[in-house]
Amino acid sequence: MTGQRNIIIRRLAINALYLQNPAPKVTKKLFALNDKSKHARIIDFFSTHFLETREGKSTKSCKFYDDDATVKTKVSRYAKNFTDQEFLKLSKELTENLFKIMQSSSSNSDGTFFVLDIEYNNEPCIFIIKLDPKSGVQVDISTLTVRILENILPESNERVHKCAIIKTRYEEDSKKADLFVMDKQQKEGEPARFFIETFLQAQEILNDKIITRQVIREARENVQSILPEIDPQRVTEVIDREFTNELKIELRTSIKNVLESTVPVDKVDREIFIERSTDNFIKGYLDKFPDHQTTFTAERDDNVVKYRAEKNQVFFRFNRGIIGKIKFNKDNAGNDVITIDKSLGFRQEFR
Repeated sequence: MTGQRNIIIRRLAINALYLQNPAPKVTKKLFALNDKSKHARIIDFFSTHFLETREGKSTKSCKFYDDDATVKTKVSRYAKNFTDQEFLKLSKELTENLFKIMQSSSSNSDGTFFVLDIEYNNEPCIFIIKLDPKSGVQVDISTLTVRILENILPESNERVHKCAIIKTRYEEDSKKADLFVMDKQQKEGEPARFFIETFLQAQEILNDKIITRQVIREARENVQSILPEIDPQRVTEVIDREFTNELKIELRTSIKNVLESTVPVDKVDREIFIERSTDNFIKGYLDKFPDHQTTFTAERDDNVVKYRAEKNQVFFRFNRGIIGKIKFNKDNAGNDVITIDKSLGFRQEFR
């Protein structure tokens, strides 16, 4: 992802969850990230997964069940006193709470639990990540031997199962998200929904119809602004096909598909333009609609496409499902030419 995102990791605590033990191992000190050159790989790891949690296709916009939700009350308390000591207290309480819930659930997944204080685009939030144990092999060049390394971090582009971004300031609006949650294990059929429902005490919000309508509007405006030479009707047709009703949408993929179908093949640095434009759209969309998620099922009730002459002398409409069989063009004189595929059996109706 190449768009500009301002991510500052202010605090990091590392804790261990081994369910055969009577209690989790909780850190008593912060992990220092003051030296950016020394810790560049670590900063990149957490920044990458923060963006994946905020923008990824498995992320859900959620709201706490109520004001008494345990995680919400603890984060709210920390938000009133942003000190190192209060952060370590928050980290300890969140870790112990998750540990107890995992022990009483069907989960048998040990791992490492990270708690971070992050500032994202000037907005403070708490970012939590649970990693499953991972081993690796290290080569000792001096002796030409290998040894096993336990509990190593995965690469930045490797999958992380459970993450959540928790706001430190909440709004009363029921449609505004309190947190963004990624739980890939649950998506793949994990029996217990302990992470979202029991630990975070949260539920998914937002309406697919609202997101679909807003995404389509923003996509049309964006593509027409960056490709003014393309016929707006052509842009609309491509977008309508990409956001077909009941289709599962991953926004980054869909916007890239739209651009692949509309950007002229002879455009200079075409692929770079498409990648940059896709990234800029995602960033701009989430800046404008910070509570929206980027994965949803297209839900449309505008299944009829309508055209009308300026003074209503001509009215033409058709089902959006056959949009690929209706073509709109202009001739050299600027007249509108409508081509209807012969397979539709178009004919005059007599009454």
